[in-house]
Amino acid sequence: MCAKTVDAIATATMRETSADAPAPVAVEVVRGDTVESRHHAAVAVVDHRARLVAALGDPDWVTYTRSSLKPFQALPTVRHDVCGRFGLSSRHVAVMCGSHSGEECHLQAVGDILAATGHQVSDLQCGAHVPYWLRGTGEAVPPVSSFTALHNNCSGKHAGMLALASLLGAPHKDYLDPNSPVQRAIRQTIEDFCKVSPDQLARGTDGCSAPNYALPLRALALGYARLAHAAAAGGSSGPHDAAAATLIDAMRSHPELVSGTGRLDLRLAQATRGRAITKVGGEAVMGIVVPERALGIAIKITDGGERAMGPTAVAVLRQLGMLDAAADQQLQTIAEPQITNHRGIVVGSIRAVVALTVF
Repeated sequence: MCAKTVDAIATATMRETSADAPAPVAVEVVRGDTVESRHHAAVAVVDHRARLVAALGDPDWVTYTRSSLKPFQALPTVRHDVCGRFGLSSRHVAVMCGSHSGEECHLQAVGDILAATGHQVSDLQCGAHVPYWLRGTGEAVPPVSSFTALHNNCSGKHAGMLALASLLGAPHKDYLDPNSPVQRAIRQTIEDFCKVSPDQLARGTDGCSAPNYALPLRALALGYARLAHAAAAGGSSGPHDAAAATLIDAMRSHPELVSGTGRLDLRLAQATRGRAITKVGGEAVMGIVVPERALGIAIKITDGGERAMGPTAVAVLRQLGMLDAAADQQLQTIAEPQITNHRGIVVGSIRAVVALTVF
C-alpha cells in the first residue's frame, strides 16, 4: 500500500474516532477554587491474551505512537543478537529504547553503539536539537548548530537501526526508507506484537525522520502486554519472547538511559522499583509494561497536553493497585503538581479525575 493511501486511512480513522467517541475528562487544571482548563484522555489496559482489562473512554482511539513505539523499533535489533555480535550490553539496549536527555551517559552509550557497529555520528539521520537536559536549567542555551545528531533524543534508536542494517547486511544509507530491510523488520515486529494487519498500520513520519505508525490504543497496549508477559516468563517461549525479555530487563535495569534526570519515565521507574516500565512519546502518548501482571497500558491525552501525562499515569497505576505506600508518596508531586506564579506563590494545581472502567 502506498504511503499516500496509508496516511489517508490514518487521517480518516482519527477523524472518525475523535468525532464519534469524545474522550472523557482526565485532568483538571485548577486555579484558586475554579477549574481553569481540562484535558481529555483515552486509556486501554490489556492482558497478553488481548483481553481488555480496563479502559477510560474509547480503548480503540487511534493515535500515532511516536516514541512509545521505540521498544518495538529496537526489538528486531535485539532479536538479531546485537549484543552478542557486537559486544554490547543491556545499557546499550536501554538507550536504543530511550528518548534520552543528551547527558554524558547517554552520549557515551550511543557512541559505543556507533563505534561497535562501524558507524559514525554522520551516519545518523535524526537531525540535531538542543539537548533536553538544558531545558529549565536557567543556563544560556547555545544555538542548535553547537550540537550534532548524537545529542538528538532519538540517537539511540537510530544507532540501533544502523546496527540492524549491519546485522541484516543492508545498506545503511537507506535505513529510514519504509521499504528498507530495517523498516520492514520493524513493521513486521509491530504487526506481530500488536496483532494488527498491514492495512491497519497507518504510516507517518516522526520528528526524527523515522517512520512512525498510528494504532488503536488497544493494539498498542497489547504490544506492551506481550512484552510484559515475555519479561515475566523470562523469555522461555521462543526467540521473539527471549528478545523481548532482554529488552524489558534492559529498560528496567537502566531507566536513566531510557529518559534522563528528573523526567517522567525515570521517576516512574524509580518510584515503582521497576514494577511499571514506561515509555512516553510526543503529543502525550504513553505505553506502560507491567511484568508481574502481564499487562500493557496505553494512554493518550487527546489534545497532546504533556502536563496531563504524569497525573493521568499515576491515577491509572493507583486504580490498578500498582502503587504501594512508598511509591504513592514518591509520586505525589507527579500526581498533583502545584502551579506557582512568578513569585513562587502556589496558585493552583493539576489534578487527575480519571475513573477507569474495569471489566
